[in-house]
Amino acid sequence: MINRQVSFPRDEQGFFRWECPLCCREFKVLLKDDELGQIAQSSIEDFLIEKGVHDRSDDEESEEPQEFFCPYCGQSAPSDHWWTQEQLAYIQVIAQNIMADLVNEQLIRPLNRSMGHGSFIRFEGKEMKKQDEWISPEASDMTVFNLPCCERQIKVADDWKGTIHCFFCGFAYGNTANKQPE
Repeated sequence: MINRQVSFPRDEQGFFRWECPLCCREFKVLLKDDELGQIAQSSIEDFLIEKGVHDRSDDEESEEPQEFFCPYCGQSAPSDHWWTQEQLAYIQVIAQNIMADLVNEQLIRPLNRSMGHGSFIRFEGKEMKKQDEWISPEASDMTVFNLPCCERQIKVADDWKGTIHCFFCGFAYGNTANKQPE
């Protein structure tokens, strides 16, 4: 298993931006550090598995992703489906950099050393380049909404007038019942 610490920007209050994979509306969730880290690690591993760089162990297969609910449309999706497009691009760059490190350390450098000067076979491999790992800072926008059902908080668009669903359990609330002014 490849383990890599990934940090994502949060707003001034610690909220993290997500995007519904179904209605494509953005909202924010106040997550615990370990929750976000586990979801990010899973997404990086999925990318590396897809590219054939990493194999999923038996332990990893048994763990089903947690389901979350969109605060706007109420539909559910697995925990690794809520990334914004910018976050997905950031995760992809991180995974590609991990892949570049692995190829450079385990293939290119050893071949360059073993087939260098004095060898009948010549190999001149160029190392894979790494990309800058950068993501935009998070703006402090949206309106806080308390979720008494799960004792958590989310942020929704300031102009949202519809029902608000709990991100964690899906419970539906009236549109202004638990909104807090920022």
